Amino acid sequence: MSRVVNPLPQLIRQRVARMVREVEALCWRRSEDLAVRGGPVNAEMLPLARGRRQAMKRVISGEAFGPPRGGWQQRWFRVDVPAPRPGEKGRRHLQWDCQGETTVYFRDEPWHGLDLAHRTCPLPDEGATLWLDCSTWQTGIWVGRPDREVISPHGLRFERCRLRLRDLLAWDVRWDLDALVQLLGLLYDREGIDGPAVFGHQPALEACSPLLRLLLRGLDEACDAFVSGALPALQDSLQALSRRLPAEVWQPAASLCGHAHLDLVWLWPEIATERKAIHSFATQLRLLERYPEMIFVQSQPALYRAVERLAPSMNAAIRRRIRQGRWEAMGAFEVEPDTNLPSGEALVRSLLSGQRKLRQLAGRPSPVCWIPDVFGYSNCLPQILRLGGVKFFYTTKMTWSAVTRFPYNSFVWRGADGSEVVAHLCSTGYNGTVELANLDSALRQHRQVDVHPEMLLPTGLGDGGGGVSESMCERARRLSSLAGAPRTSWSSTEAFFERLEAVRDRLPVYQGELYLEYHRGTLTTQSEFKRLYRAAEVALQAHEAVRVARGGAPVGDEAWQRVLFCQFHDAIPGSSIGLVYAELEAELAAIARRELDAAGAELAASEGSRRKGQRALFNPLPQERAVVAEFATRPREATVPARPLPVQKVGEGKRVRWLAAVSLGPLETVTLAHAAAARSLVEVAPVRRATRGLLDNGLVRAEFDANGQLRALAVEGQPLELERPAGFALYHDLPANFDAWDIDHYSFRTRQAAAPSMRLEVVESGPVRARLRGHAAVGAASDLVVDYVLEAGSRYLRVETRIDWRESHRLLKFHLPTAYRGRWARFGCPFGSIQI
Repeated sequence: MSRVVNPLPQLIRQRVARMVREVEALCWRRSEDLAVRGGPVNAEMLPLARGRRQAMKRVISGEAFGPPRGGWQQRWFRVDVPAPRPGEKGRRHLQWDCQGETTVYFRDEPWHGLDLAHRTCPLPDEGATLWLDCSTWQTGIWVGRPDREVISPHGLRFERCRLRLRDLLAWDVRWDLDALVQLLGLLYDREGIDGPAVFGHQPALEACSPLLRLLLRGLDEACDAFVSGALPALQDSLQALSRRLPAEVWQPAASLCGHAHLDLVWLWPEIATERKAIHSFATQLRLLERYPEMIFVQSQPALYRAVERLAPSMNAAIRRRIRQGRWEAMGAFEVEPDTNLPSGEALVRSLLSGQRKLRQLAGRPSPVCWIPDVFGYSNCLPQILRLGGVKFFYTTKMTWSAVTRFPYNSFVWRGADGSEVVAHLCSTGYNGTVELANLDSALRQHRQVDVHPEMLLPTGLGDGGGGVSESMCERARRLSSLAGAPRTSWSSTEAFFERLEAVRDRLPVYQGELYLEYHRGTLTTQSEFKRLYRAAEVALQAHEAVRVARGGAPVGDEAWQRVLFCQFHDAIPGSSIGLVYAELEAELAAIARRELDAAGAELAASEGSRRKGQRALFNPLPQERAVVAEFATRPREATVPARPLPVQKVGEGKRVRWLAAVSLGPLETVTLAHAAAARSLVEVAPVRRATRGLLDNGLVRAEFDANGQLRALAVEGQPLELERPAGFALYHDLPANFDAWDIDHYSFRTRQAAAPSMRLEVVESGPVRARLRGHAAVGAASDLVVDYVLEAGSRYLRVETRIDWRESHRLLKFHLPTAYRGRWARFGCPFGSIQI
């Protein structure tokens, strides 16, 4: 009588885990150390043509180089690779064990990136000299490896460089096995079965789904095949098991788009981003050669401009892939911009500039707006997107909201004017790795899966992770049809949205801004950068207005591009490192000067030769406005028609200036001289009273109490009801995460009065402008100067503050506590306002 063997399925998972380790160990047949020579560490990012002329010396294992903890420097290395032996073609790989993001160059062109997610790269099938461009930083923050290296106080560490020979059969078997093991883990999790411990009692598998039991039995038999017939038998067994477990027709689809999310600035400066683009794109071009089913997508025309400048041959290769439909250049905007802080016109400029570049790259503008990582989305976007040729909108960021969950994943987004775009909100992030548990989770969270059973998943690790990897491509192949798993395949973003649009009539409609309940601190962080950005933006708008008024040509994209770059969602919100702002602030200030000087020169030329002492005032707005003009010498008090025009002296000594109030029509230019003609100055209602307790120009009346606080305000006779005087308050500010980005809810329970009493002094008083000024100490060590300014003809009271801020983890707010008790409030936004 033969003995019956108890299958004991609860022990199978441990056995499979052991087999996985054995197969992985067989993937590399041979390793050979290669000699490495290195040049000096360069503070300047040298191109290869200069780097190869540097003196090289032998690099030894354990050598440290570069700045402590890393930094923004670079070093060139040279590696000579022998010709392949018989039978080695297509199997040789370079392993580079050295910290720092590295780009391999072959035949003087970018070949492949080496980073935390790409430890090896394929070698060309010939003997070759490779040049390695090693950056002295490591920012693959999305890789999430437990053994992720941290650059030491001694700098980067070089370990070794090896030529490794891949066993192609073991490689294929590894990924055949990986797909089934991932499914096994997913089924255990779904059914709430505790995974087996390393040793000890394993509870019997009393009840589970038939699929799980079939899978366990098949994997156990595969282990038997490996014991009896090694890798060939294991491969046959695994592939037969996969064929027995195909996906069912109803299973939803995980549509993958290869991607490398690249923040143009963030924890690194722009020069590092440009090198990340070359690093990542080189890797993706190699993968597109080896995986014909893969599709790579990349937004942000600003990145393509950098690649054109730094690597023209790579740019040509990308264009070839675009024409083949394998590389999708898309996104619509010049950069992935913050959409709350730029003006409406500046957002339109970004859209126009980006679409023109994408038309040049792809033959037509992008129909897809791709801004997954932005801190909320303005109400104006659907309208300007449709006007810019965009039908589709993609994001992931709304899943970050802290309290209110956004209600939809696939929906129609309607703007204030009724314009609509088909929108998709991915329930995961923008750094997908084709892990089956993540794919399954994404589709389980897809609230419109019953209408459109498909989710678009960006795949690849960005910001120094190098984009898509071999492992992601191999997994995607094997998850295309597997029972219990989403049907996985590659897709372009446009093709995905075309399929989504086919069910548009069944999608929910969402109207209004997409408000992110997170990162609210970005609206005030790095205020000087925000000020300079706005100055550059306004200067460009003024220059354009001069061109319009004078019948000239448009200013053009080139003048705008650097300002558009600063719209990037980690630039203008203030979420980047200090070096970014040190570099960009100087550039923005120079742009503002350049554009205003150019506008002034063009006005002067259009008005003809002007006598010394003349100056032109120009109104760049399409509406009448009153302005205060400043003069170095006293203008003549012209009469209009029989009353003297008021002028006012401010300052003392060499800093004395003269002010006059002027009214200008839409796009009107008025030429003024130190002896102004009556027709050049139009009367504006003057300031009537300016005392320590009152400012009044006949349109605005502001009253102040004995403590220097604004206690009453009326505009054109209509009072603004105040509960108590307006003033400043301090709040504790130590958010749980993202120190410079967030303002946590608790902060608003920590209010303390700041500058509750200050003595106001009249520092300017006259018919053109009045100014009250107060000084106060704030917090532990800060100083505040506040000016209340009222000008002739103005319908608002301007509050100007200058703060010597020396507090840590504190907020300063100015409160205007009205007695309004309505449910709704209206807030400004690009191209209008929104009521919430």
